[in-house]
This record gives sequence, structure tokens and C-alpha cells, in this order.
Amino acid sequence: MKPVWMNRNGQVCGRSVVMAVRPAVRPLPMVVSVAVLMALGAGAQTRTQTVSLAKGWNAVWLEVSPEEASPAALFEGKPVDIVAAYMLPVSEAQFAKNTAVNMQSLAGWNVWYAPHRADAPLARLGRLTANTGYLVHALDAATLTVRGEVLSEQVRWRPNRFNFVGFTVAEAGAPTFQQFFQGSPAHNHNKIYRLVSGAWRQVLHTDAEALRAGEAFWIYSEGASDYQGPLSVKANSSLGLVLGDSAKGNIEFRNATAHPLAFSLEQVTADGHPGLPLAAVISGSVSNRIGTVDAPVDFPDGAWVQNFPAFDAGGGMTLPVVLRVKDLQPGEHSGLLKVTTDLGTETWLPVRATREE
Repeated sequence: MKPVWMNRNGQVCGRSVVMAVRPAVRPLPMVVSVAVLMALGAGAQTRTQTVSLAKGWNAVWLEVSPEEASPAALFEGKPVDIVAAYMLPVSEAQFAKNTAVNMQSLAGWNVWYAPHRADAPLARLGRLTANTGYLVHALDAATLTVRGEVLSEQVRWRPNRFNFVGFTVAEAGAPTFQQFFQGSPAHNHNKIYRLVSGAWRQVLHTDAEALRAGEAFWIYSEGASDYQGPLSVKANSSLGLVLGDSAKGNIEFRNATAHPLAFSLEQVTADGHPGLPLAAVISGSVSNRIGTVDAPVDFPDGAWVQNFPAFDAGGGMTLPVVLRVKDLQPGEHSGLLKVTTDLGTETWLPVRATREE
């Protein structure tokens, strides 16, 4: 089925196009109570991740690169006294025989200790980074708010070993481990351990337990893998979607599951910022004497949501995106796009746009 594009005036444009654009009217999903606070002017593409910490040990997947990157600054005023980042491989025996988290018995971790602790001089963790798993010890329950840059980075799997990872999913309606990993032979198993009440517990029934937003867990990779989730989303640059006066960007979508998968593409705005003026380039959407030619079809101004029909297993598409240069002031600008699937997975894409003087 070939759906239909509409422009911002509600007019159908072309025959070989993709679906109607509508303004965003629903509230945004939260990610472990993740609120989205955007900086869409010049500078980094930022949002805020809010994580609920329980008393004791927490396995946290940090989704943004914090503006306050040092642990001392980030956790100032919070009841957090230990943070550890995984550095070296571990074996399954570690989870089976020593299920409780004990930093004295674990090798291969860089650790930060709060200044008030006697072992604070032994701290080796000086900076927190995005798309990284951390063990966080809280002396009491707390809410951690982390404002930071969204990076277009993928999980880099280490083959034939356990990996400490996490993925961005919706707070409500997230996929089960089976739903998330069934498209990857390297991870479609139950060699998965999550932290429960300070102890590592194996996820034996992957069809009954769901991923949690902001949670890190251990999972074994059977051989090499580049798997990123049920829907693979790739931009034209390692920096995300990069656009300019004449520079077109591409977003590639591919269904990695064994069943149909639908998704939406959304431009998120906040704090009064209008968002970036974008358009999709539709093949053969304008006719002339020679034949059909490619032409841009405007996305609406500000916040919008573009729904895509379900792709069959293994199916996908490439969406060319351009900047509506005439609607943008000269200089450097930034924005943020979010891709949400009907399985409850989310992918954030930073957008960098430049208009010459």
C-alpha cells in the first residue's frame, strides 16, 4: 500500500507518497518519567531524563550526555554515595554465585565515591556519558533529573560475552524482552540478568517481563551483532540528521522483526521554540513535460507527528529530508526528532541545520 502525503495546508501532494501529517495534540510519553525539555536554538540538541532511584542499588541506563558531567556536580544534594561504570568483561558465574552487588568483590569497574565517604580518594570515575550503563547506590529513594545532549550513538555489542546495556522505551506499554530481541539471533534467549532489590536475577521468561525505560541490564551476545531494536533507525551522519542550504539528509527505517511494525516520526518542541522548518522529498510528486520529478513536501511548522503504515517483516524505506531554507534565519540551529513504534520503543534523532549568510 502506498499512502498519501499532505502538506501543511491539508492538500494531497503526489501519488507515490507516505501518509498524512497532523499536528501533535497528544501528551508526550515519559521515559522512566522522562520529560522532554528541548533546546532548539543554536547549540546542542538537549532533553531531560528523569530517573526514579530506589533505596539501595539501581542499574541505570543514562540516555543523555549530562551538562553536569562530573559525578560530584550531578549528584550534589542527592542521597547518592556510589556510582560505578562497567569496564571489563564478566562471566555468567558472577551472577549465579554472587548475585548481590558488592563493589569490593567486583573487578573491572570505575567507581565514584561521594566526598563524605572515607574511600572518596579512591574514586576513578570522573565523567558520566550518554548511552552508558551505571550502578548507582542511593542512601534513600530519590528522583534524579539529568539534562543533557542527545547523541546519535548506537549500542556497540561485544561478541561472545555479557554486555551491560539499556534501550529507550516508553514508560507504559514497553515491549517484553522476547518482543524486543526476537529479531536478533544473537540476543533471542534468556541469558539476561536484571537488578532486583540489590541482587542480579535471571529473566527466565522473556515473554512475561518487559524492558523498563532508563534501566540497564546484562545480556549475552551470541557472536557479533549490530542489533539496535525492532525498528532500525539510521541518519545520514554519525551526528544525526545534518542539513544545510543544499545538503539533503536521509533517515533509513527497517523493520527487524518477523511481523508488521508501524511507527511515527515526531518533531518535539518546548520552551516556546518553534522547531526546524523541514520538508520530505517525495519521488515523482510533481509532473512536467518530461515526466515526474522529485519535489519537497513541507512538514507543518512547530510540533508535528507523521504516522507511517506498518512495514512487513524485513521491510523499510529511506526518507529524504531537506531544510526549508527560506523559513530559517541564517546561522546554526538544532532540533530533535523522535521515532516511536507500536511496540513502545523510542529512538531520538538530533538534527543539525545550517543556513549560510
